[in-house]
Amino acid sequence: MKKFDYENSIGFVIYSASKMMQKAFDLELRDKIGINLAQSKVIFALYMQSGPTQRELADKIGVESPTLVPVIDKMEKDGYVKRKSDVHDRRIKRIYATSKADLLWDSMMECAAQIRKVSTKDLSEQEIKSALGVVKKISENLTGYLGDSQMTNLKKIKN
Repeated sequence: MKKFDYENSIGFVIYSASKMMQKAFDLELRDKIGINLAQSKVIFALYMQSGPTQRELADKIGVESPTLVPVIDKMEKDGYVKRKSDVHDRRIKRIYATSKADLLWDSMMECAAQIRKVSTKDLSEQEIKSALGVVKKISENLTGYLGDSQMTNLKKIKN
């Protein structure tokens, strides 16, 4: 059996760093402004696209739609988001950030800046820029791979 150095594989290192950044950001958000990481993702997504459906929002932040329901319920109860019926189909609810969520934006950016500062301590700007370039290239490669494999799977299904 081949031995695999899992802890030094690029995938494991990127995954571990991502999880640690998320955990640190979550703690910073909870301590400084009283929201959690999931809620911040909703607010970020609503700034990128105003009024998405719950399904669109779930896709945007990378969770299943049912997982998002309690997050949206709490945020609505706390006054950060509003659900409104779609003008063309009243069965569809669209989600919007409120002015109360707007007030969190600067604080969220400060929390993100703090985590960036902590996570990049003792790294030069060139090292940070290089790391970003490498991770972006890995992401592009995987996006291409997934796109190619999905096209291959579609062709197999059609034939």
